[in-house]
Amino acid sequence: MARHVAVASPKGGVGKTLIALQLAGHFAVRGERVCLVDHDPQGSCLIFGKVATNANVELPFVPTTAMVSGFDTYIHDYPPGLADTYAPCRIVVVPTLLDAASYLVHKRGLRHFQDLGLRVIPVAQRVRTDRKEQRDLLKHFQDGVVLRDRALYANCYGKGLTVASARGLPHLGLAQSEIERLAQAVDGGGK
Repeated sequence: MARHVAVASPKGGVGKTLIALQLAGHFAVRGERVCLVDHDPQGSCLIFGKVATNANVELPFVPTTAMVSGFDTYIHDYPPGLADTYAPCRIVVVPTLLDAASYLVHKRGLRHFQDLGLRVIPVAQRVRTDRKEQRDLLKHFQDGVVLRDRALYANCYGKGLTVASARGLPHLGLAQSEIERLAQAVDGGGK
């Protein structure tokens, strides 16, 4: 049976597409057949596919706007907001930025997803520990995943790559470790 993972948040601009792309790349590189379903009208996942095509990069996963059969894993990139259902997803990855306003909206989203009966994986996104507000909010992510503020993620996007398929870039190992921890959380094996 195929696995379906939602990447969703009530707030825009928190890195949902980045996380969806990185998860799709990670699971594909480890040998799964992955479909990345872009539900967002902005179509950022499809834009990424065009960036990859223009850079002559063959993606190890399929970005699309429609559900197609034959895949092991489906990553669903949702637009900002809260829906009444995320079927057939049973897992939702919920990114947030670590500022007071974003975190308050994030907490409301977590409750909504939990009320829907989804397994929730909170992700602190673009974390900079040199900022006091972020350090203070980071304590709420003891059971979540932390992705540091790395230019590498944007650099990979601009080259049509995910950190799983990139080679020879500075700090790549650190970013790959972060995405591995996220993938382990999705797999149910820890933080």
